Amino acid sequence: MNLHRAMHLSGTFINPIISVLLQKGFSEITNELVGKSLHAFCIKNFVRLSIFHTNTLISLYSKHGKTEAARHLFDEMPQRNEATWNTIISALVRVSLHSSAFLLFTQMRAQGFNTSGFVIASLLTGCTDSLIMLHEGFQIHGLITKNGLSHNVYAGTALLNFYSTYGFHSNAHSLFDNMPEKNVVSWTSLMVGYSNNGNRMEVINLYNKMKQENVKCNQNTFTTVITSLEDKPFSLLQVLVDVIKCGFEHDVSVSNSLISMFGNSGNIQSARYVFDEMPTRDTISWNSMISAFSRNHSCEDSFHCFKCMRDVHKDLDPITLSALLSVCVSMENILYGAAVHGLVQKLGFGLNLPLCNTLLCFYSESGKLNDMVKLFEEMDNKDSISWNTLISGYTQEGESFNAFKVFVKMLQRQITPNHVTFASALSACSNRKFLKEARIVHALVFISGFHKNLIVGNALVTMYGKQKKMWKAKKVFKRMPEKDLVTWNTLIGGYAECEEPNETIEVFNFMRKEKEPANYITLIQVLSSCVTQNHGKMLHGYVIISGFDSDDYVKNSLITMYGKCNDLDSSTRVFDQFVNKDYVSWNAMLAANAHNHGEEVLKRFNEMKKTGIRLDHFTLSSALSAASNLSALEEGQQIHGLTFKHGFDSNQYVTTAITDMYGKCGEINDVTKMLPEGRIRPLVLWNILISSYARQGLFLEAIEAFHEMVKLGFKPDHVTFVSLLSACSHGGLVDEGLEYYSIMTKKFGVDVGIEHCVCIIDLLGRSGKLLEAESFIKKMPVPPNEFVWRSLLAACRIHGNLELGKQAVKHLLESNPLDDSAFVLYSNVCASTKKWEYVQDIRSEMEFSNVKKKPACSWIKIKRNVSSFAIGDKSHPNSDKIYAKLYEIRKMIKESGYVADTMFSLQDIDEEQKEDHLWKHSERLALAYGLICTSDSSDLQIFKNLRVCGDCHEVFKFVSAIVKRKIVLRDPFRFHHFRDGKCSCGDYW
Repeated sequence: MNLHRAMHLSGTFINPIISVLLQKGFSEITNELVGKSLHAFCIKNFVRLSIFHTNTLISLYSKHGKTEAARHLFDEMPQRNEATWNTIISALVRVSLHSSAFLLFTQMRAQGFNTSGFVIASLLTGCTDSLIMLHEGFQIHGLITKNGLSHNVYAGTALLNFYSTYGFHSNAHSLFDNMPEKNVVSWTSLMVGYSNNGNRMEVINLYNKMKQENVKCNQNTFTTVITSLEDKPFSLLQVLVDVIKCGFEHDVSVSNSLISMFGNSGNIQSARYVFDEMPTRDTISWNSMISAFSRNHSCEDSFHCFKCMRDVHKDLDPITLSALLSVCVSMENILYGAAVHGLVQKLGFGLNLPLCNTLLCFYSESGKLNDMVKLFEEMDNKDSISWNTLISGYTQEGESFNAFKVFVKMLQRQITPNHVTFASALSACSNRKFLKEARIVHALVFISGFHKNLIVGNALVTMYGKQKKMWKAKKVFKRMPEKDLVTWNTLIGGYAECEEPNETIEVFNFMRKEKEPANYITLIQVLSSCVTQNHGKMLHGYVIISGFDSDDYVKNSLITMYGKCNDLDSSTRVFDQFVNKDYVSWNAMLAANAHNHGEEVLKRFNEMKKTGIRLDHFTLSSALSAASNLSALEEGQQIHGLTFKHGFDSNQYVTTAITDMYGKCGEINDVTKMLPEGRIRPLVLWNILISSYARQGLFLEAIEAFHEMVKLGFKPDHVTFVSLLSACSHGGLVDEGLEYYSIMTKKFGVDVGIEHCVCIIDLLGRSGKLLEAESFIKKMPVPPNEFVWRSLLAACRIHGNLELGKQAVKHLLESNPLDDSAFVLYSNVCASTKKWEYVQDIRSEMEFSNVKKKPACSWIKIKRNVSSFAIGDKSHPNSDKIYAKLYEIRKMIKESGYVADTMFSLQDIDEEQKEDHLWKHSERLALAYGLICTSDSSDLQIFKNLRVCGDCHEVFKFVSAIVKRKIVLRDPFRFHHFRDGKCSCGDYW
């Protein structure tokens, strides 16, 4: 029975839907339920549908995702035509059943049906979408040629899209050029291919050529072109005019692409304008606006937009939530991200794999390892992205061992690693403790065939650079079949990070010889490695010749480089060349002056404030660091106040710098006030606390803080042990210091560094264990440097060991023949053992070599005025009063039992002259001036650029007892708090 007769016999009223069904089949029916009802009617009344009606019913079911029902209809059909085969093949491709589609296509051809452009286009779409059917796509291309379909616009366009997607852009362009008939879809397909490959200029060139040939653009053309115009404002203006001419100014997809483009380029105002002017918006519109806010780190605006979306537009999808998560990775916004995770569960998106991967990425980038691992374990389905994210998350948080365990587990589960997996695993092996694991992963790279992959090769070079094995990095580099700019920059950056300036410049010169164009990153890395003016000036010349002298990033690096070479005049000249100085330029100038020019940093900081340029966390941290190094408490407090004004009072970097400033200024109470509760205190703040206690002579408190930190589950690092060992050294805690050094690597896995060794030598040397110190140097796991020998030489001065001192000074002068401190310390060793002829020889050698001794200097700040004094200084306006006060002090303390220790007067003169010489020391002049100019109830704080001498230390103790005042003396190593005749150091410093 046919359909029309069945309707008549059943008495069914022929309504408009039935009328359309009779004439056009199921093709005009959009409601799935209506279609099912009509199909049920046909089955109930034994109606045999025609081939045409069955074809349209197959199409209806496939459009609504009912592929099994569509396939059942197809299989039950007694007769089929070409349209039947085309429809079911297209349906299978739509749901990614590509293999089944190809099998049916083979059967179709075996039954003698013609191969049309429509079915070819469907199959090629399947090959393109699968991303793994390259060979099948080549076969289809051969079939197109064999069947004379090369000129079919549908087949040609699909083939064009296939080659573009697989990255065969030259093939795609050649195919496009040979197409006799091109339509807007063909042009757009080629543009999309170039756009996906990041070749924006080619997209714009094709668009201009398309206009010249008077091909009318559609909305897909405009969306593709617009996404390629992020940094080309003039071209964008032209395209916008074309959009309006073609009547697409209110098209939703075009507007969405404009929002995304403006968001990517940081132009939020324009993105918001386009969004606000849209007459209608879809889910993608809202997602694009949320993403625009997210890319520009505007969390509050992102969530406000999301709230508005939920109020007026009920449809949101996993992409909406993914966009929100991308802005929640900072410490301030973690709670928002957790809320989004809750919404994912509430809305039933918990099984959406891409969204779950985005959540993993959010927890990874936020440093929430426990939450990341918990989510990963709860996921029913995982792909390589999930595993890669977990490995990367562990690596970013320094959990290299766990990252490697996940990598091994992934291999055990027989999940095939890709180039991203290996790049992440290699990054996890960058720690020098994982040399064995690095070799294993490198071997697996070869076995898996990824040794020729560019990204993996770059990761190998990076890993060996981080492990300080630059010879291996260079070996990998030489064997790489393909190198890009990232490869060269990675090798150069490795040498720069390993502080190998000659090799850095050698690779840079080789790069130029190979005609590989440098970029600003290359030059920044090479400039960062410069330690001499000669290299720096030659590179500056190259910067000018290559045209990078107008690049602000490079100019900022030049400023910093010259500052590191102590050429502040050149730094200033580069800085003055800026037409418009922004906060980055000012920050570079602050960094240039940070090397022993703290006063200049504070001066520049005040100039920067006056210009009205915004201060950022780096600016404030640099100024606070300068105040720390100068122990300029008042200036530090003023900068602390500015952090509130500029909204950085809760910034982790700034609060760390503030805490460090108070510690270095001797304000231990302010340090403890700044610290958060122990369980949430970052490791860097624990380190500052331990260091501050050590500097103040509170050695037991420093040790107690260390044990509290460990008890709370924090893992001490390199810096922790430097501070702890320093506390033991200055406190005379020899056994404790040696014990901490022993467990540092065994228990806590901290590699021995040169700084730790210097502390141990200082520890043994101060306590008189010079032979043990000498033996320790011979067994050190790292080569001794100038600090090691200087520490040993200082110990020889204290204990008068001339022979060992002679060995130490020999090593010092071998590394730097003009080291003034080496001459002075050895001269003091000779003087303390009364070898005056040696002292004279040393002074003659210094004079011959033009080595100048760093002069001792002390200063005191009273009512914002700093007064400085050199030894025997009489240049101060109140010099007469100062020396009169000194005479008074000398008399008072002698009456209280003071006896001068002339051993600290390193002159070959009689005892009385030696004592007179001691009373000309700069710290005593500063003390006398402070007592003259301050009230009897106030504390005194005096600073000295060199270590305080032992006799001056005794004088300060006596004075503190007599005048009943607290006196603080800070030398380069620590604070001495004098009160009631005692010092915080316990006479051990």
